[in-house]
Amino acid sequence: MNKIKLENGERLDDLQYNGLKIVQNKNLYCFSNDAILLCNFVKTRHSDTIVDLCSGSGVVGLLAFAKNNAKKAILVEKQQDLAKMSQKTIDYNNLTDKIEVLNCDILDAPKILGVEKYDVVCSNPPYFLPHSNLLSGKKGIDIAKFEIEMTFDDLCKVASRLLKFGGKFYFVNDATRLTELILTLKKYDFEPKTIQFVFTKKSTHSKVALFECFKKGNSGTKIQFNILGE
Repeated sequence: MNKIKLENGERLDDLQYNGLKIVQNKNLYCFSNDAILLCNFVKTRHSDTIVDLCSGSGVVGLLAFAKNNAKKAILVEKQQDLAKMSQKTIDYNNLTDKIEVLNCDILDAPKILGVEKYDVVCSNPPYFLPHSNLLSGKKGIDIAKFEIEMTFDDLCKVASRLLKFGGKFYFVNDATRLTELILTLKKYDFEPKTIQFVFTKKSTHSKVALFECFKKGNSGTKIQFNILGE
C-alpha cells in the first residue's frame, strides 16, 4: 500500500474485501448501506470497463471493479473534495493503472470520455427530491443526497450516451419513485431487466430499489426481493 496524507476530518476505513481501504471524511458525505448493496448487485465481465457516475468517495466503482475483476473503472464526481479523496483511495490501494478519477459534472462526461464506448455504467446518485425541510444546510452533503444540481433524467441521458448497444446500467434509487424511474428509463432506450426491492424487515414497505437495465434491451423484467438480515 502507498502512503497518503490524511487531511483534517479524513479517516481510512477498511472495506473488508481483499485488503482494500477507502478514505472518507466525517465532514463530507460518507457512503451508506445503499452503496454496498449496489456494489454487490453490479455484474460485469473481466473485459468490461465500468463508469461510476456521481461516484462520491468512490466506493461503488472501486468495489464493483474489484469484485468482478473488471478491466478498468472510471469514477466521475463533480465535488472536488470527494474526487480528491477518491484519488487518495486509488493511490493507497495501488490501483492508479486500473482506476481513473474524473472531477467534472456528469453532463460533461460523454464529451470527455466519448460516446457509446462503455460496457457498464453504475450510479448511487442523489435521489431524494429537494424538500427544504429535509435539507441539512451543508451544501456538499445536500448535493450528494438530493436532486439539487442534477436530476434522474440527467443521469439516464448521460448513461445512455456513454453505453454501447446492449450495455448495462446499474443504479439504486427511491423505490417510491418507481413509475417515474421506469418512464425516464424508457425515454432513453433502457429496458429494466432486474428490479430488486430492498426491505429492512418483512413488515415494512420497500424504500430502496436496485435496477439492472440494458440499453436497447428486449422487454421483460425480473422482480427480486432482498430482506436485509435474512
